[in-house]
Amino acid sequence: MLQKLQKPGVQMALLLVVVLIAGVAFYLSKRTAQPVNSPPQVENKKGEVVAPETLKLEDKKVTLGEDRTARIGSDQQVERFVIPTAKPPPPTLVSTSGGKKQEQGPPPYPKLVHVSSPPVAQPFEPAEPTFFAPRGMLIKAALVITVDSSSLETPVLALTTEDVYWNRRLIIPAGTQVLAQAAQGRTRDRIAVTGAYTFIWADGREYNINCVALDHERLSDGTYALTDGSAGIRGQIVQNDQYAELKILVAEALQGILNNNQQQFQSIYGLVPQNNSRNAALGGGAQAASAYSGLLTQRLAADLDFVRVPAGTQFYIFTKDVFEPDLASVAGLRQGGKAAASWQLAEETYARAQAQAATASEQGTKDAEATRKAEEQKRTAERAARVSSLINPGTGTTTAASPTSSTTP
Repeated sequence: MLQKLQKPGVQMALLLVVVLIAGVAFYLSKRTAQPVNSPPQVENKKGEVVAPETLKLEDKKVTLGEDRTARIGSDQQVERFVIPTAKPPPPTLVSTSGGKKQEQGPPPYPKLVHVSSPPVAQPFEPAEPTFFAPRGMLIKAALVITVDSSSLETPVLALTTEDVYWNRRLIIPAGTQVLAQAAQGRTRDRIAVTGAYTFIWADGREYNINCVALDHERLSDGTYALTDGSAGIRGQIVQNDQYAELKILVAEALQGILNNNQQQFQSIYGLVPQNNSRNAALGGGAQAASAYSGLLTQRLAADLDFVRVPAGTQFYIFTKDVFEPDLASVAGLRQGGKAAASWQLAEETYARAQAQAATASEQGTKDAEATRKAEEQKRTAERAARVSSLINPGTGTTTAASPTSSTTP
């Protein structure tokens, strides 16, 4: 190998190769290098490599006051760079078990809500009665049974003795039965009968009204006594023991005498009875006299002196309310067994109707609120079920995603 390299011809060939390599390196070192940020070369339709169209700066010197706007020629056209908007990914199709597409219907229409103001309650306006007699009438009646102030449990039973008319209309026929109850206590020789009176017609209808009994005293000459029309039914004072007052006085006097005859002595607390048998007997007698006096006083107030009104006594029945025969009913059911006028019954009926309407309205509001809450809970449960089916699909649930394409601007 070394022998071949020592030949003159081989050495000359190597020299030429070295000179050629050095010349090529020198040529390449003298060539202008392309800038790093130079635009890429573009091939035209013929396959030739051409430089892309770029902006050319216009070298122009301007003086003060001249237009400094650079002109853009045909070779200086600038295309606007627009960044394309990112397209949202297409929705993912979720198929239910069985490979069928889940069909979701349109959302339900909103329910129509009717807003209306609650009805304003009209004030109660009582109606005038058509068949009546004003309050303050004097109805003549007579007792059927005797009444004693010592036994007020005895009912007051009477009958009307004359017909009662008002505006030429018969209000109460004669012979109508009247029931009442005597009041507790007495005033002098009178028994008070006030409160609710029950008028009973011949056909059994009853009517309740508030009245008071007045005395009716007619003299033999056809005139009326001075006390005619005074409160209470006049009777006779009956005394069971005529000497009751005297007995009380004697007992009180005996008590004083016995206490005065007791032997006493002076002490720091005053006069004190001595402790002996004589004083004991006198003290016991004084206490017995005091007890007897008290007993007589109680009996005198209770039954030793009472008023008795015999049967047949006439008296007035003074009406304190408007007399309305139309309210009479069997067993007094229309009035509810109490003295009540027509306007009071109408007002009670109106109040009950208003209370029932208010209760029904309140119940309707509660039912509507309960229905609304139930529907809201149902919608919430449906939404929760849909979200749960999307997050945790069950067995046999497949998720099909449509292919997405990405574009590079």
